[in-house]
Amino acid sequence: MGVGPIDAFVILAHPLAGMAAAYFLYKQWNAIKSIRRKSNTPTMSSEQKDEILNKHQTMGKKAPSIVASVIILAIAAEIYRGIIMDVPFSELVSLHGWLGVLLLIATISMSRTGRMMTSSKSEDYHKAPQRNLHSKIGDAMMLLLASIVFLGFLRLLKVLG
Repeated sequence: MGVGPIDAFVILAHPLAGMAAAYFLYKQWNAIKSIRRKSNTPTMSSEQKDEILNKHQTMGKKAPSIVASVIILAIAAEIYRGIIMDVPFSELVSLHGWLGVLLLIATISMSRTGRMMTSSKSEDYHKAPQRNLHSKIGDAMMLLLASIVFLGFLRLLKVLG
């Protein structure tokens, strides 16, 4: 059975949303890393750092919803493939999907530790005890994200092929 235009649209909705979400998460991670890289140089002012940090915090609050939306799109596409395209259940479950769920859990954890850091009573959030955990989870998320994107690309080739 071939893939029609509606089938292709349903199947491609998740990868396109996933690429946007991956870019969003990467930008979140890279923005904070840029502050650390440039913190000892006079090229970045305190105002610029504060602006980047405020944007990071605002967007970080949205991250779990964005990742959850991409997962919901994936589940909807897999239900569609299973019911409409008559794909066997065994082909609908993948490592890519389970890693996506793990990414959602990590994103929720990141959001939680970020809120704890910003709501801590200390004046300097950089000294908050959650900062190191937040940073380590962020670094691990980038490795996880790279794995998910790679496996997703391979999966998309298989699904469309």
